[in-house]
Amino acid sequence: MKKKVNSIDLLIENLQKEFSKIPNFELTQNDPLGKKLFDFVVRFVSEFHSYQDLFVQFYLPASLKSIQNFKRELKFSKYKQFFNLTEDEYKENYFETVRLGYVGAFHKYESFLKNLIPMMDEFFKEINFDHKFLPITEYLKSEFDVELKKTTHNFPITRKINWICNCVKHYDGYPIKEPIPKNLDHFDKSKKIQIDSKEFKKDMQDLIKHNQNMLTLLFYVGFHQYFGLEFSTIENELKPEHREKDKVEKMREVLGVSIKALFNLGKYVA
Repeated sequence: MKKKVNSIDLLIENLQKEFSKIPNFELTQNDPLGKKLFDFVVRFVSEFHSYQDLFVQFYLPASLKSIQNFKRELKFSKYKQFFNLTEDEYKENYFETVRLGYVGAFHKYESFLKNLIPMMDEFFKEINFDHKFLPITEYLKSEFDVELKKTTHNFPITRKINWICNCVKHYDGYPIKEPIPKNLDHFDKSKKIQIDSKEFKKDMQDLIKHNQNMLTLLFYVGFHQYFGLEFSTIENELKPEHREKDKVEKMREVLGVSIKALFNLGKYVA
């Protein structure tokens, strides 16, 4: 019999793989701040997984069960003539639960980013404490003309979740928040947004993956600034095979291109 994989073990191992893809990851492994950052990411990612499971495994099945119970009660009710409900109306509480799931998910994403940014600043200031290090948000704005808190619309998954969230909060769940993303204009505007648990689960998984990509992206930004410092100030901190100015400049150029590409910006900046 095949042994069941422990979901927590799998989560940690996948995060370790993601961290290992980050340039100069050994700096995080050998530093207390690096461990603090890793522990923070583990906690937040596990919270996202738990949030997803809470809805998919408990809230949504419970709402479907309540619909079946109501239908059964109504079938034998002596007052059933007062009810003339469509199938969509029966399932409204189910769809409302899904919509609220998107609202909570976006707030969790905002919290993740809000807490991640100062930790990244703390990390990079620590590895380069002898030199002034611009905060991530300031450096992104000055070097790439990117305002981090306004990048929600740069990524399909956060754009979708944010749009649904705004529709729920400001338009009672109707898909009419302008501008309507092109890939979401298929909703019937006369009805509230209807999304099933399968799509919700996929979106939560995409959001979890996006959070991990955002972590990597912010590392890229930090190291882009780090490699832009005067070569003589960082030479001794680099691996022996990287202690050449041309190699450092090339790494910084590659990071700059990657940052622009990952933020879905048209013009690349080295």
